[in-house]
Amino acid sequence: MPTASPGAGPRLDSVEIKVTFSDADAAAAIGTLAPDHGGARRRVYFCEALARSRVPGDLPLLNAGVILRLRDGGGRGGDVTARLRPCRRSRIGDRWLDFRAQGPDSFGLTGDWSGEHRTLSASFTTDCGSAAVAAVASGARQPLWALSERQRAFLADCADVVVAAGPLDVLGPVRSVRWEGVRLDHHEVTLESWTLDGPRPLRRLEVCERVPPQGAEVVQASLTALLRRQGLDPAPGRGPKTRDVLEALTHGARPPQRTF
Repeated sequence: MPTASPGAGPRLDSVEIKVTFSDADAAAAIGTLAPDHGGARRRVYFCEALARSRVPGDLPLLNAGVILRLRDGGGRGGDVTARLRPCRRSRIGDRWLDFRAQGPDSFGLTGDWSGEHRTLSASFTTDCGSAAVAAVASGARQPLWALSERQRAFLADCADVVVAAGPLDVLGPVRSVRWEGVRLDHHEVTLESWTLDGPRPLRRLEVCERVPPQGAEVVQASLTALLRRQGLDPAPGRGPKTRDVLEALTHGARPPQRTF
């Protein structure tokens, strides 16, 4: 199925406007914004290729724009996402531009906006089931086993690094609480808290609003102003929470990691 009508621009499914709060600011933002009830609790794991590191603290997959994430819990089974961020549109061939969803697989191209930082993100998610996530987390299975055939093909075609070139490390879990459909004035947002315990505890809260590309600048300015009126002002330049958490997971504030 074609992705755009004649004369339309390149495919962009939506823009995700993200505002991230850290540690004490995250706790304050949760107290102000999160509902008193609910919140889906999940365990989040990431995969990295630490054996390819050239210097301590290097994150070879993340630095190449590849994020491999597994989630389990919250009454939703398990899923695994292969994300390219930043994504080079020139690497995404027609096979993937024409694909949206089939069976357990879904693919999307989104603008990822955090303050003035804007990038293209390509995300390929498959519903793999809780048992598959548990098998990888426990070390019974290799991380790539949980990926669908399409996801592996997507990474082989589009990533700037060969993901399957060597062993992968499973990092986590990170404790996640997610509130969807939260109304903030005329905005509808998703709130997601990520927490790591230990000698170097870490907490991040991400406020995310998914909107059509047209008019996204106006929505971003409105959401930012709304948060500031409530006394919530994220640190300038604070980007997505993934790098912060991966750096913590590989620098002493982590549960044991499994290598394959």
